[in-house]
Amino acid sequence: LAFAKETMLWASPANAGAQVLAEEIADAVAGLTISTADARPATVTHMLLYLNEDSFSDARLAEQVKQARQDKLKIVMAHENDPDRGGCLFSRFFEVTPQERAGVGS
Repeated sequence: LAFAKETMLWASPANAGAQVLAEEIADAVAGLTISTADARPATVTHMLLYLNEDSFSDARLAEQVKQARQDKLKIVMAHENDPDRGGCLFSRFFEVTPQERAGVGS
């Protein structure tokens, strides 16, 4: 597998386990570079949102996802199913994902 053009995947340190998955993907796909910087690099083309039992345990992740959505950055979501790697039922994310409040700050 290879990307036709340069692709940079951002795996935020606020997203538990994302760096390991990003490295596994980069090893398997030619033309992919990864960034694990605290702040999203200006040259990033995609954000990795790794969904596992620890997702959103760091409040920064919700803000980073919100900003990525506002900036129309492509978000690649990966749901972990393996319990040995922090996998959980997808329904968990309906409980732990921070909700945006309409009208707040308007």
